[in-house]
Amino acid sequence: MVQTKKLKDGSRQVILNGKQYDTITKVLTELANKTKASAILFADMSGQLISQRGNTEDMNTTVLSALAASDFAATSEMAKLVGEEAKFKLLFHEGEKRNVYLSNVGDNFFLVVVFDVSVTLGLIRIYTKKAIEDLSAILEDDSSDGVTDEIMIDSDFSTLLGNALDDTFK
Repeated sequence: MVQTKKLKDGSRQVILNGKQYDTITKVLTELANKTKASAILFADMSGQLISQRGNTEDMNTTVLSALAASDFAATSEMAKLVGEEAKFKLLFHEGEKRNVYLSNVGDNFFLVVVFDVSVTLGLIRIYTKKAIEDLSAILEDDSSDGVTDEIMIDSDFSTLLGNALDDTFK
């Protein structure tokens, strides 16, 4: 199960263990290889980018994931207005050179798949559906590899600690 930590500003931070993160990255890599997608992003519904694959050097993936989260929020309200009880599960934006396929992964996460117009939408849908099933299983996994909740450290902690130590000794 994915752990979350509520922050002072009211937002929440997603905490994944190492095995979950590695497996998520593997699923995204496999999806990118099978679909020939330009870029794939995995984020939580607040827009916090968790992992990415593909050619992302030419795009600001942080902003893209935040905009995608806003897109989901807006269409969730649209779904209510048209009488849907649940939010829409996927969004598709068609461009002249690239398309963007967004799909929710459970209630708290989503995938963004950016792909060339030469790739068929059906191929994207089939492989993305399989990836979502795999990601859902990873996120629901209760095994913590023997690590208790009290000693689990999120991935940013070691980076922040290292930076703080480096700053101390400068």
